[in-house]
Amino acid sequence: MSKQKSKVEIEQFLQIVLNNIPMRVFLKDTHSKFVGSNQIFLEDLGIKTLDGLVGKSDYDFIADTQECEHFIKDDQEVMHSGLAKIGIEEPQSVNGAETRWLRTNKVPLTDKGGQVIGLLGTYEDITEQVKYREEIEQQALIDSLTQLSNRRHLQNCITSFNGECAGLLFIDLDYFKVVNDSLGHSVGDALLQQVAERINAIIPDEKGLVARLGGDEFSIFVPLVTESEYKLIMADFAQQIVDTLVESFIIDSHILNVSASIGIAFIQNGHLNHSQGFREADIAMYFAKENGRNNYQFYNDEMREQAERKNAMQRCMHHAIANNEFHLVYQPQYNEASELIGAEALLRWQSEELGFVPPDEFISIAEQTGLIHSLGQWVFNTALDALLDWNQHIALSEEFKLAVNVSSVQFRSSSVVSEFKSAIESRGLNANNVQIEITESLFIEDKDVAVRSMLKLQQLGMSIAIDDFGTGYSSLSYLANLPIDKLKIDRSFVENLDSSMVNRKLVDTLINMSKNLHMEVIAEGVETSEERDELIGLGCSQFQGYLFSRPVKSDVFIATILKG
Repeated sequence: MSKQKSKVEIEQFLQIVLNNIPMRVFLKDTHSKFVGSNQIFLEDLGIKTLDGLVGKSDYDFIADTQECEHFIKDDQEVMHSGLAKIGIEEPQSVNGAETRWLRTNKVPLTDKGGQVIGLLGTYEDITEQVKYREEIEQQALIDSLTQLSNRRHLQNCITSFNGECAGLLFIDLDYFKVVNDSLGHSVGDALLQQVAERINAIIPDEKGLVARLGGDEFSIFVPLVTESEYKLIMADFAQQIVDTLVESFIIDSHILNVSASIGIAFIQNGHLNHSQGFREADIAMYFAKENGRNNYQFYNDEMREQAERKNAMQRCMHHAIANNEFHLVYQPQYNEASELIGAEALLRWQSEELGFVPPDEFISIAEQTGLIHSLGQWVFNTALDALLDWNQHIALSEEFKLAVNVSSVQFRSSSVVSEFKSAIESRGLNANNVQIEITESLFIEDKDVAVRSMLKLQQLGMSIAIDDFGTGYSSLSYLANLPIDKLKIDRSFVENLDSSMVNRKLVDTLINMSKNLHMEVIAEGVETSEERDELIGLGCSQFQGYLFSRPVKSDVFIATILKG
């Protein structure tokens, strides 16, 4: 066999080996010109023989010039450095074919003297892998229920945002929990889908990114050109959302009504990350809820300060009972003849860290955190201890009532009746001396549960008073359907009796209606003899307020009220 023939056979053998390698293989010279490949590589380029490849470059097969430049740049780096590049994932756009994804390896070829004479390249077609991976990644960025973007996608968009500024809306549905709890999760899910459709219709893709964060919370990221347009654009979007969500939804023959509380925050590139933006929009949203729901609020630093105070209160409240920071004071109640008929127990908090904290600040926080249950039990037991102590100093008549305020959250507990019953019986007290004060907000979500508990308490001998009636949600006719023994007229109606005909007519109506319903009426916040006389003239015969006494501690109540 001649050497020439042997050489041809070897080349043919090597080509056969190349063609059987389960990868694309190509060789290039130092100018990035092709000098060889296996058959599957040729097929990828749409050619049949090596003659159509040898001497040509990527520019002859790939339409995208920048892509070609990238490939050749990699070739030259490998050959000039003498270092291989392994596992490069990159697209390849061959003329007349769909773009495919490759995982490429490039190794420098050297002669016996170590001189680089070219490049050996191999790659796998990973197009299907990349498509699957992109599909999985896409699913990870989409909320499966509403098909909106999810929290992760929204965070990614904010993090990668390179514009000057943007706005962030945080949307929380009002009363969604009522729908979910009463009609079930399937109806709740359908409602969320319709909510998503309405919001999405307001914000086109080119204007902003709409996302569902989870539960009944949604958010919208709106890129802006200038800060000056922030409030105008965001207020317009927010108002449209408020308006569209307040319209009724129809799901499975159910007519559902919700609304939206919306917080809005400003994001300036380089100054805020997504966590800060979410936090500020979230703070503003809670202010929207506190302002009556179904509205929107722009974040400001004062909100942050108030939120930080709330957080501090929540932290301090966990230890307040154990540290004896809470105490009760008692404000006496009198009849028209200035005879003592009862008292109201009022909770006070003197925090070691925060100083005096008003009840209207900390009660709502106790309700939100669940601490209201332990705090409410402490209040009830401490008030009963005071009542027991008073009974030992002076025999209280059955008509004397110690009124104890009970949070609506605490009152909805299934154990509230048994707990109150046990506390009274363990002290040997007369349940007739105990009056439970509730507010009308109790009846908004769980009226039936509340009424059942009220009836059970009345059967035990306790009476029920409704506090702050007329300052919240209820109509006057609401009273006729509730087992209430006493109605308290709020200070806001008492203070303007002589100058406000509206207040005078309302108080007159309350008194007359209560009498027709066999309820007692007491006016609270009576501060002047003129107010008392006006009330007497309207038929009110029970009073509580600074005119008679400020709230005092139990020992002072004994000394100055019971024995005074």
